[in-house]
Amino acid sequence: MEVHHHPELPHGEKKRFKEYFLEFIMIFLAVTMGFIAENIREHLSDNAKEHEYIIGLIKNLEVDTMNLKRTIKNNRVQISGIDTLRSISRDKLNEVKVQDSLYQYTYTYLFSAGDFLIDDITLTQLRNASGYRLIHNENVLNSIEVYETRIQGINFQRNYFFGSLEKTYDLVGSIFDLNSVRKFQSATSSTPMLITNDKAKIYNFYNKCFMISESLKSYNQMQKGQLKYTTILIAYLKKEYDIE
Repeated sequence: MEVHHHPELPHGEKKRFKEYFLEFIMIFLAVTMGFIAENIREHLSDNAKEHEYIIGLIKNLEVDTMNLKRTIKNNRVQISGIDTLRSISRDKLNEVKVQDSLYQYTYTYLFSAGDFLIDDITLTQLRNASGYRLIHNENVLNSIEVYETRIQGINFQRNYFFGSLEKTYDLVGSIFDLNSVRKFQSATSSTPMLITNDKAKIYNFYNKCFMISESLKSYNQMQKGQLKYTTILIAYLKKEYDIE
């Protein structure tokens, strides 16, 4: 049986320092290049994700723009209707035709309100997936944060407006004969729409209509400002990320 012996350095001969150093350099270069390659891969991946998030955000903002334009237009109509309602003379409410007008404007402009809800799909993803760390442009990050802050203000005003509406609905039921609505819609009714002559209730109703009108005007003004900011933000993001 043959016995194979591993080659050995001649007795007493050791690796020289130069050989150890070269081995160290080779290992160091291999680890360093691997580290650099991994960093480049992660950087490219992060850039791709950032670009993807920005594209999604722009699409959401474009939806917001369309919704804001529609809501602002509807608000303008509603504000005009509520202000006309408030101009109906309280001193002539004993006349059926005046009562009909008051009910018509109440039914048309207090029971239908435009609403704006942000399309926040991408913003939610950025928050939940720690995606904000991917936004490397500090100015872009600040612009998005300003957008979210403005939305919070709009939502606060929205809740106040709809809360005012809800509080008024109960009062409407204590003033008007809502069972007459079908008759009223088909033809002018000779039956009084008001079921109370309580001036306190009627004056309270007019006061609430004033508050609703003012609240809606503030809400609408904030939406106009948001529309302007959103339009500017879309153009800015497209420019920064070279998106057509």
